[in-house]
Amino acid sequence: MLLSEGQADATYQPPTVLEFGQTYYWRIDEVNAPPDSTIYRGDVWSFTVEPFAYPIENIVATASAASDPGLGLENTINGSGLDGDLHSADEEDMWLSSGLGVQPTWIQYEFDRVYKLYEMLVWNYNVQFELVLGFGVKDVTVEYSENGEDWTVLGDVEFARAPAAAAYAHNTTVDFQGVAAQYVRLTVNSGYGVLGQYGLSEVRFLYVPAHPREPQPADGATAVAVDAALAWRVGRDAAVHNVYLDAVVDTPALADTVTASSYTPADLQFGTTY
Repeated sequence: MLLSEGQADATYQPPTVLEFGQTYYWRIDEVNAPPDSTIYRGDVWSFTVEPFAYPIENIVATASAASDPGLGLENTINGSGLDGDLHSADEEDMWLSSGLGVQPTWIQYEFDRVYKLYEMLVWNYNVQFELVLGFGVKDVTVEYSENGEDWTVLGDVEFARAPAAAAYAHNTTVDFQGVAAQYVRLTVNSGYGVLGQYGLSEVRFLYVPAHPREPQPADGATAVAVDAALAWRVGRDAAVHNVYLDAVVDTPALADTVTASSYTPADLQFGTTY
């Protein structure tokens, strides 16, 4: 689709907001000045817009119940058994509680910072004989916290049963509605069996980026010009930005509050780390 014709500027602003996760293809045709007005057709380039939400990494998992040997809780967050978004039916790729410990069983996930949570995707326990054993988690109370001490109940959720077959796509999605949290706790109120043991294959937490990222100059950059402007990619819902700048790493001073995603310091010094 021809969107702009005869423009002199070497930039173009699309008329509408681009769609998250969409791949776009674009081309520029260069036109000589009159009298020949020769058109030189450009190559087709492509780019893909960022996803709406990103998976959280560097998660620490703990639980009230011990795990069966070799079937540790880390299996619910380390991608073991996943081929893309499809999970295996191999027991060693999953978590299974020993059935001993505090009841009801709870599982807690700690992130490396507070995130604006979007969704949690759940792959339930999925061994070949799961439809007989019933180790899969069923009724769960989901809570979240910013500090690990004060908890808010998101709600009670029923986790769908796994098919007990390989190439298992997640079949439960928990909507976190954009809450801010560094901890999530799942309290298991019941499972699909009566043996008192509970299992999960995988959980994946997705967040909407709300913190600044992609700084320019890059983190750790050297030989930066003394008149350099500082810039960053903004958090998705940010209205203003508090810029802290100092040669002291632990307690940088507030330099300014700005609405643009850039700030130009007035007095950077040669050879100084900021």
